[in-house]
Amino acid sequence: MKKFVSVLLSTVVCGTLASAKVVQQFEPEKDTSSFSGKPEVSFAIDLSFYYQGIDAPWSASKYASHVDYNAYGTSSTDTVKGDTESALSLPTANLDINAKVMSGFNVKLQTMLASHHHNETYVKGGYATIDNLDFIAPGFLSGFMKDATIKIGVNDINYGDDQYRRTDNANVMRNPFINNLAVDAADQGTHIEVLYRIPAISSFVVAGITNGQANPQDTLETDSYGTSSNRYALYGKVGFDHEYNDDWRLRITESVYNVESVNRQDLYLGDKSGNVIRNVYGTVNTNVLSSGWDPTRNYVNYKGTKQYTSAPDLLAAKTNLFVKYKDTELYGMYEMIDAEDTMGKSIKVNHYAIDLVQRFYNDKFWIAGRYENAVQEYKDSYNDLGDAELTQYQATLGWFLSKNAVAKIEYIDQEREKFSIYRDGKASFNGFMVNASLSF
Repeated sequence: MKKFVSVLLSTVVCGTLASAKVVQQFEPEKDTSSFSGKPEVSFAIDLSFYYQGIDAPWSASKYASHVDYNAYGTSSTDTVKGDTESALSLPTANLDINAKVMSGFNVKLQTMLASHHHNETYVKGGYATIDNLDFIAPGFLSGFMKDATIKIGVNDINYGDDQYRRTDNANVMRNPFINNLAVDAADQGTHIEVLYRIPAISSFVVAGITNGQANPQDTLETDSYGTSSNRYALYGKVGFDHEYNDDWRLRITESVYNVESVNRQDLYLGDKSGNVIRNVYGTVNTNVLSSGWDPTRNYVNYKGTKQYTSAPDLLAAKTNLFVKYKDTELYGMYEMIDAEDTMGKSIKVNHYAIDLVQRFYNDKFWIAGRYENAVQEYKDSYNDLGDAELTQYQATLGWFLSKNAVAKIEYIDQEREKFSIYRDGKASFNGFMVNASLSF
């Protein structure tokens, strides 16, 4: 604990008590700025430190007999594996390179210098945002492009609104909490996306196509179990977002995502940085999911062969609500998932979460609470215990030391019931986390 206090104090020294008024940013504004004729390059850096105060014993014997221990970071030869203890966690760091290369044409390269899933430096992705098509011909489709933005590359797809309020490795500024949702639709895949704004009615429409994979392997033909690697998902969103005055803002969106007959989809396993929490439930440091859950990924008995795979057919719909009145924010999410495993067996998931955030003293301080619940209706091929259910509670205190520095402390409690991968269906953890971060 003394080590963390020294980290936090050093962050405080770096910060100031300047105003940090928070404006929730969702879809980016259209770039209409002038171009000097030379590329304009800028850099953004994020650095986060974590102290994980979770003490939770774990034994390999807690897994059901059908579970492949290696899939969960546990060796079948271990008698006890994966006990967690309170300690400092690996710091995370991001480096973004932004460039305006021509009028209305911006590019970004995102590099994760260190993360919990990949400890080594790697490229998260890169993409271009195009706000006019003058590079084709002056005024080309100017009537349409006046309110449109085209996005091409590898990045978070615009399914739902949660990606605008979540921690992205070391970038924590937009998240009032430390941890993300347990069922986290954060697919960082290759995609093409069009955002069209309708300012007269404070609305917008999004349409996109993606391969749905965090690590695409489409060039290798891998047709198996009646599915194929060469399948693409379609997604879209419609939304209303209006600020009535300085005190009131209302936003509501509806999103949909659909893919069929694919042998891999990463909609709920697409965060390349991994979870903030590490090592719970017997997972190793580099597991993508530790505290998180992908309810579309299950063990299936495919004609006598055991396989652990994602659902090849998936239709997901998500409703998001954001209401801000003065210094109070209410954010809600309801998601329905309708999927099938490789044997055509139905997987239905009902998932919802509600956040309440109260900010104080010109937004320098805040207190936040979240409740999340997900229920999976699925008849498991092995150790079926009924409908699996995950419940997660989070309570957070936050402090903007400056507009570039933040400190948070969070209590988190997660409970799992009727999960077929556990011998008795139950697993849980609780404890606290402390986070200090810089972004500049």
